[in-house]
Amino acid sequence: MNITAFDKNMSAIAFAEAGEHDTARQILGENAKKQHAKSPVPAAKSKPYLKTIIFGSMSLSAYYLLFTNEKLVTQVFTMGGWHWVFPVGAAFFFSFIHGAFASNLLSSIGIEAKK
Repeated sequence: MNITAFDKNMSAIAFAEAGEHDTARQILGENAKKQHAKSPVPAAKSKPYLKTIIFGSMSLSAYYLLFTNEKLVTQVFTMGGWHWVFPVGAAFFFSFIHGAFASNLLSSIGIEAKK
């Protein structure tokens, strides 16, 4: 039976996960080096303050224009026919802009999703 490099690596992984680190090193042979140091710390990301300000101002402006032109918006959005594109497009636009603002705001204050 021919043992491939993939088989060798998977066997070593299984032993390492079981806590048998020496056996995993023996399976890998000379290429396995002991690592006693901690893993490197990931580089700190810069905060997206500018994006937060840009998307926030776009969101505020869009909501301002929507509510100050309420009669026009109601008239155009209720025309029927192919004009269904306007309210659907507006919903996508507001969803994207507000979502981008909220995401950047949370990143700016240090709240990140688990990975």
